Amino acid sequence: MSAAVLEAIEHELASWEWRERLASHPETDLGIDAAALIAEARREREAELE
Repeated sequence: MSAAVLEAIEHELASWEWRERLASHPETDLGIDAAALIAEARREREAELE
């Protein structure tokens, strides 16, 4: 059981470190909402499949 606890702690630490690195990056303005970009890509893919 202690191995499982240690693994869970290591996973949480890695997640915390990843979030810290991500938060330190500057924001990127895509000029359009990310959801709109995804919707557009889906429409294009569906059009290709028809």
